[in-house]
Amino acid sequence: MANGIRLDRVSKRFDHTVKGEVYAVRDVSLGVGQGELVTLLGPSGCGKSTTLRMIAGFETPDEGTISIDGQDVTHVLPNRRGIGFMFQNYALFPHLSVFDNVAYALRVERRDEKTVRTLVEEMLAAVGLSGYGRQHPHQLSGGEQQRVALARAVVFQPKVLLFDEPLSNLDAKLRLEMREQIRELQKRVGITAVYVTHDQEEAMAISDRIAVMERGVIVQSGTAQDLYYRPATEFVARFIGRTNLLAGRVLSPSDVEVLGARVTLATGRPAGSAVRLVIRPEMIGIAPAASSIPIGRVEQRTFLGEKTDYQVSLGGERLQVAATDHYRQPPIDVGQSVAVHFHPEGIHILD
Repeated sequence: MANGIRLDRVSKRFDHTVKGEVYAVRDVSLGVGQGELVTLLGPSGCGKSTTLRMIAGFETPDEGTISIDGQDVTHVLPNRRGIGFMFQNYALFPHLSVFDNVAYALRVERRDEKTVRTLVEEMLAAVGLSGYGRQHPHQLSGGEQQRVALARAVVFQPKVLLFDEPLSNLDAKLRLEMREQIRELQKRVGITAVYVTHDQEEAMAISDRIAVMERGVIVQSGTAQDLYYRPATEFVARFIGRTNLLAGRVLSPSDVEVLGARVTLATGRPAGSAVRLVIRPEMIGIAPAASSIPIGRVEQRTFLGEKTDYQVSLGGERLQVAATDHYRQPPIDVGQSVAVHFHPEGIHILD
């Protein structure tokens, strides 16, 4: 990968006062294409921020190499890597105006003031802050400060843009607005970007590809659709969205038994084999039971606007079910018996 970012078998160890030497990142290889936005996703302590900091040059790998646009930057200083970095806490200079915060990197590069003014004003307009140049950070809302940080990170046209959980301090509405603005600006500028978050929905909304990390290792990478519908491991299945992990038994080359129900599903495995199935909540249908024999029982119902979430007990399992057609039929009451239907096109078999 000549252009973009390449990590080749990168590892980083730290000395822990109790555990001794531990790997924060182990043998990670990852490519990010020119103009692509790849998100490192995982729980706290999985190594995603350490990986980002190694790309930035704030940490040095113990093994492996990091390249940007075909140049080995493993031991190059951060300020010589051509990187824009957007921090979680904004990291704005409180004593500088909005204009001067955004202009800072340009002035470090000794750009002439006419160019500085043109670029800063264009960038402030791009993030919706025209006319804010004379304001100071303490006069801005959290969302406005985040826009200033975004403008400052992009204005000097870096080779690579890095984001370290940039939206975690914002409320839900502002997070939605800012992730859309980050995505739109990143695509318009065509900049290569790596984004770190623990928020699955944020990662799915903003990314070209997602690399899921667990205990310092990338366990799966791919598009949001790949990870959601075809998770490689139980960890990925549980971490990306909500899911039902159910045991099944192969009845024939084209049929599987799941919680007493016969489901048409080709497994490629011999009859009698046990399988582990990933079934997303929207791939389960429920309806009032036509028989007096209880099939399943609604334990909980939560109306969420665009959908209604149910928890249904069936065969000793507690299923998560999402109904998106609730506006066409009345809701099912808690305690009511229901027939349960599994949609085979949405079932994934774990290896």
